This record gives sequence, structure tokens and C-alpha cells, in this order.
Amino acid sequence: METYIKDLNLSSEIKLALRNIHITKVSDLDGLNYLTLAEKFSKGYNVTAIANELNALGFLYPPENEISVYDISMSKRLQNALIQNNILYLSQLSKRPREKILKFRNLGEGSMSELDSICQKYDIQIRSLASIKEAFDCCHFPVALHTIFFQNNIFCMDDFKHKTAHDLYVICQRDYALTMKTYYTLKKNGVMFKDWEDKYLFEILPKKKTSLIWQEYEISTVSQFSDYNEEQLKEMTSLSPKLLDAIGHC
Repeated sequence: METYIKDLNLSSEIKLALRNIHITKVSDLDGLNYLTLAEKFSKGYNVTAIANELNALGFLYPPENEISVYDISMSKRLQNALIQNNILYLSQLSKRPREKILKFRNLGEGSMSELDSICQKYDIQIRSLASIKEAFDCCHFPVALHTIFFQNNIFCMDDFKHKTAHDLYVICQRDYALTMKTYYTLKKNGVMFKDWEDKYLFEILPKKKTSLIWQEYEISTVSQFSDYNEEQLKEMTSLSPKLLDAIGHC
């Protein structure tokens, strides 16, 4: 029988906070720990209090092999700045751009210098969006894409080695138009993607024809042509002989 969060012996504030991130059942907590729970909350929530109340009931546990901001020596100012931004473990800092960390309230130059020293001691790397912009300067990507790259540990062209076009699609948050545009730009700048079990149309067709087929039929991969009849296929393949060859091999 399913147990609901509202029926647990939790404070009303904690129940509301969990409901706000769509955790309404105990089963929604499966697989979560302090760190992964903290990533679900925006700034302004007392994640430590939430995690502690859940832990007291046996529903949430600290992650293993993580360095807690409570367990290392640092100034109270720095510790509070981190906790207020849901940073409970040092490893979380690797997932935040330096530019955003610098905007933490009450985190001045002195505290940032202290944080850099702590991260150096524990081999935690704080990276910058500026370094990504510099690495992809020739591509003229928008800042939003720099952030997406950061979230997927893409910091230079070489980080695309051994990746497929489908990997790029996932990196681009399954936004086909963004993936297509990024793919063409990266290819133009020498990035070679590995083959995968299917093919996106932008892997085999020029940008203009790929965009036309996507706009007309919302077809993104070669395998999707199997859903269409012969007459429809004839109409679509009239756009490109290359497309006809690709369908013939799928």
C-alpha cells in the first residue's frame, strides 16, 4: 500500500516544500540521498532541515564518499553562503559555474578565495563558463548553450570525441532544432561524430533539406520513415536522392 508524504510525521513546512518539487509519495524518494535531493530545490529552501527530518524517519540517507560542508574547517560566512544555496557537499561545486557561485549572497572575494583553497585541497574543480566560451569561440554559440555544455562536462572540442549525434541530441536537452544547428557548426569546425544504430537526417542531408523535412513531417531520424506508406515516401524522397539511399538501407 502506497504511503503518502502528507501522512508522515513531518512538519507542515517540510511537507509543503516536498510537494512543491512534486514529491508526494514515499516511493518518490527512492534513489534519492541528501545530495540528489538538494539538486531538486531552488535557492531559499532549508534543504538540511528537510533531509534531516526525512532521515529521522528512515527515508533518506547521506551519500557515501562525499565531503560535507559541515565536516570541514571553513568560516561561518562561507558555510552559510553555501548552505543557503543548497550546497551540502563539496562535489556539488563542480556542477556550478564560477560565475554563479560568485553571485551567492554574502560570498565576497575573501570567501571565494577561501573556497578556492578548500577546493584545491580536496581536488574539487570549479570551472568557468568563460573557459567554454573561449574554447568554442570560433562557433559563436549562444551563452545558453555554454551553460548546457557545462552541465554535461563539455569544456572543449575534444570532449566530443567518441560521442554520437544522439549523444549531442541528449546534451542539447532533446531539442532537435538546437541539436541540428549545433551539429552543423561543430562539423564545420572539425568535430567528427561516431556512428550509432540510427541516423539523424542532419547527418546525411544539407541543413536546408533537413529543416524542410522536419518542418513538413517532423521526421528527425531515418528509422522514422518506416511509419509512412509508399506514396508519402515518394513525396519525401523527391526532396533528395541521398534520402532515398538512406531509406533503402534502413
